[in-house]
Amino acid sequence: MRRSCAPSMKRAADTGSEQTTRPFLSTTRLAPEKAEVDAKLMELFNSSENHARTLETLAKTRQPLAPRPVEEKQHCTKVLFSVVWGKITTKKHKTWEGDGTLELTGKCATLINEDGKIIASSNGVKTEDFEEGSRVIVGSKELEIIEKLSSVGDASNENLQQQIPSKRSKLETIDKHFKPPAVHNSIAVPSTSKRPVLDTAFKQVAMSENEVPAEFVPLLMGTPSYEHQWKHNNSKGSISEVSVPYCLAKHLRPHQREGVKFLYKCVIGFTLGESEWCGAILADEMGLGKTLQCISLVYTLLKQGPYGQPMVRRVLIVTPSSLVDNWKGEITKWLETERIFTFIVGPNNKLKKYAQSPHIPILIISYEMLAKQIEELESVKFDLVVCDEGHRLKNSNIRTSTVLDGIDCHRRILLTGTPIQNDLQEFYSLINFVNPGILGSYAEFKAKYEIPIIQSQQPNVLKEFQELGKLRLVELNSITSKFVLRRTQEVINKYLPKKQELVVFVYPSQLQQTLLRTALQSYEQSGPTVTSPLKLITILKKICNHPSLITVPDKNDPESLIQSLNDRLPAWNEMSPEDSGKLSILGNLLEALIVQREKIVVVSYYSKTLDMIMGLCQHYNYKFCRLDGSTPSNDRSKHVASFNSTSSDIFVFLLSAKAGGTGLNLIGASRLVLFDNDWNPASDLQAMARIWRDGQSRPVYIYRLITAFSIEEKIYQRQISKSSLSGAIVDQTQNLSNLKFSDEELKDLFSFVNESDDCLTHQLLACDCKGAGDIPEPLVHSSQEEHPDMQEQSRFQIRAAKSRTHQQRRSMKMQELMRWEHHRSPVRNDVLEELSLTECSEGIVFLFRNKS
Repeated sequence: MRRSCAPSMKRAADTGSEQTTRPFLSTTRLAPEKAEVDAKLMELFNSSENHARTLETLAKTRQPLAPRPVEEKQHCTKVLFSVVWGKITTKKHKTWEGDGTLELTGKCATLINEDGKIIASSNGVKTEDFEEGSRVIVGSKELEIIEKLSSVGDASNENLQQQIPSKRSKLETIDKHFKPPAVHNSIAVPSTSKRPVLDTAFKQVAMSENEVPAEFVPLLMGTPSYEHQWKHNNSKGSISEVSVPYCLAKHLRPHQREGVKFLYKCVIGFTLGESEWCGAILADEMGLGKTLQCISLVYTLLKQGPYGQPMVRRVLIVTPSSLVDNWKGEITKWLETERIFTFIVGPNNKLKKYAQSPHIPILIISYEMLAKQIEELESVKFDLVVCDEGHRLKNSNIRTSTVLDGIDCHRRILLTGTPIQNDLQEFYSLINFVNPGILGSYAEFKAKYEIPIIQSQQPNVLKEFQELGKLRLVELNSITSKFVLRRTQEVINKYLPKKQELVVFVYPSQLQQTLLRTALQSYEQSGPTVTSPLKLITILKKICNHPSLITVPDKNDPESLIQSLNDRLPAWNEMSPEDSGKLSILGNLLEALIVQREKIVVVSYYSKTLDMIMGLCQHYNYKFCRLDGSTPSNDRSKHVASFNSTSSDIFVFLLSAKAGGTGLNLIGASRLVLFDNDWNPASDLQAMARIWRDGQSRPVYIYRLITAFSIEEKIYQRQISKSSLSGAIVDQTQNLSNLKFSDEELKDLFSFVNESDDCLTHQLLACDCKGAGDIPEPLVHSSQEEHPDMQEQSRFQIRAAKSRTHQQRRSMKMQELMRWEHHRSPVRNDVLEELSLTECSEGIVFLFRNKS
């Protein structure tokens, strides 16, 4: 059981006269009469229902009062303890039934549960047995004392004098300078409740100056409307304005405070006003603190509610298996002293045990485990469901979506850093999960929104269809904006260190050039009947990483293309890192960084590529760790924590983009290399954001290595141009055999040109700069006035290209690179030295650099 080492804000507010009046006392030892006067002042201040009346009372009570006998004070001493309780049992490992409060008055002990009811009492107890951490029996209940909450009516004046702070001026000028704090609804409790106010949020009352900064502004959630009260306050509970507890609110940045307030209004029903529509989607980009915002909301709802009672008692958090430990660690980090228990489903914690643990409010489980063991939760009622990486639910037909949709809980939150932008059907699936039926059935949604919006963006469409599509798009945005919140990373850039993004185009080795030409020529001769286009894409990408990756142990392999490529490969022991342009660059970078004592993360989409880089690390005795799909879930958080530790000597972190490209914080490294790329640009962006996150203190360098003149460069061009091909493969789990390429796209993909030393991507930009490291001026012909199809696009739009040539269409959409530095080979020595690429000058074709 974890105990608090320092009093939290919540505890300071509930302790009573010991802490709330410290600023108004003096450290000078007082006469007994003066001490009794101040004791009376404290009692009046804390028990007053109207702080404005306190001013008048203070003046009247400044006269010396006759001290009461010490024996009377001792008799009135009351001590409160926070406890967990359960039935009396002889089991070694107890299962506690719930939290409670123990009230010790003299030799009488009373146990009060969370609802404020007395459930056990005993007389003649020994007060010395009641210490933090001890187990005692009260009536028919056994309980464990967590911590002491307050002590009212201490016997001796010395006890009071020992607690007096060091500032005397406050007492001497109390009548002149004291301003009564505003009474706030957040401290109101139902008058019928007998439970002490122990777990309320931050209260706007006088508190210790060491705990609450003067500039701190409480995060208030707002009071319910009369309509909401009429619908939901059937028990006639007292109205209170909920506020985020100080222990969390003090850490929230402005955009996070806004996000927590937005989520609260959605799940409570303030936004849509209907009880069945209490869902929200937090679609902030990665790195904005979606986890912290969600934890703040969960803890607030576990402790408070707009009608005097906590809104939720049980919370289900569903997350990818790679992030289960991350969620546990984040909850422990932010709520370490708040006694919030979590149940993590794993080999030693079966899901069926959670139904027998009513005192544990939070269940954390992976998507896969929930789909397998959902029957075990039939007896558990959840009040809030949180789905991390919620874009997994974009297909409503998969089992995971069906299982989650079947859980009887109307308060649902989706967290995703990559919201759906180009597929309205997938977007509908996410919306329909958090707020079922708000957009009608999919057939209704398709007829009303999807078809008109798509038709309005087709070339040469009638003006009537354009106007209808725009009208439907505005209507759809007006509905979804009420429960979908999206912020970009721009809002946190000022909190993060400097970052440099680098796109490094690398010369292919002589062996790679030979193999690339052979593969393309073989495909042209045999056609797609022998080797499918997707099979050829995979082969070409392997060659770009390293020629050794295409080797097959069986010489009788039926694939003639693979066999012909293997015939041109040298023996295994004759190949080296120099046979791959990218691996040669990576080897030189590692050699430079180990001297500088900087850690690095290397990301790839292929396990075989990670094996190859791991062999390179072993050859040079670089200490490394690896996280991929085969890494046990229990070891993932250990690898991350070990790598991030300043005392760790792990130099390289090998990361699979498919298994760990999301959610991980690898701030122990200041350099990251994306060794290969993916069709979906969101996947690359997720992988590259692992080190530029909260907690990073050093300048960050992110390297994207691309084999020039090859299919890798063509994939990158389609990523930044957002052409139709880049949106065709949005999910790595899809059946790619259904993907269709036009003849023009295939011809452009399956081409290899290296006669020119210039970068093909730079040529597509139609940039006239000399590549000396300057940022080019924006092209005149790219203005929105001249090309109206380049106007800002909605996140739901699917804009078709105008009737232009393939190259012209793409060059119009690649203007992002026109705001980057352009460096043509040979790159300046000062730039290479800054980037730790001094030994790589001859291997670089072109380099784009962006400084943030």
